[in-house]
Amino acid sequence: MRWFSGRRAISAVFSILLLVIITCIAGIFLYNFVIGTLTNATDSGSVDPFSLHIDNVNMNDTCMAIYVGNRLNHEISVAKVYINDMSRDILNSVEGRVLIAPSSTGIVYVKGPFVAGCSYNIKVIFNSGGSLLSIVRY
Repeated sequence: MRWFSGRRAISAVFSILLLVIITCIAGIFLYNFVIGTLTNATDSGSVDPFSLHIDNVNMNDTCMAIYVGNRLNHEISVAKVYINDMSRDILNSVEGRVLIAPSSTGIVYVKGPFVAGCSYNIKVIFNSGGSLLSIVRY
């Protein structure tokens, strides 16, 4: 007990000053983390969610024509098409992909069979890793 009898604690003013400094340093680190995350999420490489879209779908018993709109300023390529979770052959593919020019609409032809009166879940996969979903009734 005699060990602590001669020692004094730090003053209240010094402890409050120390807490304020630690809080400011933690706030600076948190600010840098949040600003860095927001900058990465909004940089020019990210894609506007409405820049790629399915404009229209026409079909008959053997073929489906999917009109994919590209509002980006660069060319995109369609790699795969899934209909009702099954991979389908793309008829107009060159080297396994369909290229869609900037600011235009491209047509992706998919081999059927398709039955009148049915609904189809369409998923278009791009080489960049993005995808589009649509539900169409024939």
